[in-house]
Amino acid sequence: MELIAQFGLFNGILVLVLIMGYSFFRTANKIFLGLSLLSVWYSLLIVWLNETGLILQFPLLQRTGLIAGYLAVPFLLIYSRNTFYPGRLWWKTDWILFLPAVIYIIDFMPFFLLPPEKKTAIWRENLDSFNRMFLAREGWLGSSGFHFVFLYVWIVVITFLQFRLIARNWNLKVGFRGVHNRRLLYFIGMITILYIPLFIPGIFGVIFKPVWFNSRFIGSTYGLSLSAVAFYLLIYPNILYGFLPETKFFRPADVQAPIHELSPSQPSAEYANDENARIETAEILETGTTSSDQHQADPEASAELAVLNELMIKEKPFRKQGFTIQDLSNQTGIPVYQLSPLINQHFKMNFTSWVNHHRIQYFLEHAVENQHMTLEALANDAGFTSRSSFINSFKKEKGMTPREYLKNLQSPE
Repeated sequence: MELIAQFGLFNGILVLVLIMGYSFFRTANKIFLGLSLLSVWYSLLIVWLNETGLILQFPLLQRTGLIAGYLAVPFLLIYSRNTFYPGRLWWKTDWILFLPAVIYIIDFMPFFLLPPEKKTAIWRENLDSFNRMFLAREGWLGSSGFHFVFLYVWIVVITFLQFRLIARNWNLKVGFRGVHNRRLLYFIGMITILYIPLFIPGIFGVIFKPVWFNSRFIGSTYGLSLSAVAFYLLIYPNILYGFLPETKFFRPADVQAPIHELSPSQPSAEYANDENARIETAEILETGTTSSDQHQADPEASAELAVLNELMIKEKPFRKQGFTIQDLSNQTGIPVYQLSPLINQHFKMNFTSWVNHHRIQYFLEHAVENQHMTLEALANDAGFTSRSSFINSFKKEKGMTPREYLKNLQSPE
């Protein structure tokens, strides 16, 4: 066990150095991967120190291994989510993932504040009995084994969320055909599987106390898992750059102008008397180009744009309130990490603005025909969740309120 643990500790350091080296490039998301592996590495260090008895020389480290145990899987979940769904690195709800670790620290604060000699005396007794180690009675709660049981149950819950995240993206139609993206996808799946023996056996170990569940078993599984992750990253370090778009989401410089000729805030009423102009306007807003220059657009991106436009025009999924980019990904088979640059670079809008544009277009198409309905009812039918969000989005795109715009359409100057 000692040799495997030491080998795992060494490989863990190599991985952390590699991640830190790559952290200055492209994205900071890999920091969460580093924090997850650092938590596993620290847990292995504490297990090794306990097995060798060296923990008695470091009173400050006693009972801190569980903190790292609470952190490892949540950090992995955040890394995986941000890899599949790039954007914000930290969501407000992420704090919930770390609440058990905070509760544990508060519970064991009396022990952490004890003088070193008293902590060492208590820990010397714990080292004499492996089962006593798992009772963890030094906290305020003083309940035998609560934190270890809760730790493993909590990790099972987070691991389920991790597997669900992977499953949602594993069978998407496009986005993982390239070698680089497949390797990164396999890496996320592999590291998730490697984390299972780190924690799942602990449930049976704490409850049933089998002979095989001891510090040697824990140290061996942690050491082997860290070594496997290190081996994969040392062979394919480029996967730390994240997923790379597999289609060229850009347009040649000579055809960029048509995209900017009509801004979203420009009233389409100016073209009411020119059928050809109105058709061209619709093409620009729907596809970012006109039929006359579509043949010049990048053919790889055109296939993805065709899928998006057909869905939005025929099925109108934007009418669903709370429609998200994940919903769009599920319906088109295009990964979220690939949808974001496609929408941003081709339509010159973010996802929210793009969806609201379609909702506004739908609203305008039905406002004249359904004058018996209130504007709020029409907005809700188009997918807006509230009156304020509808008005704000409308003013942002058209430069005036919905009533003013409709009045101008009905009484053009």
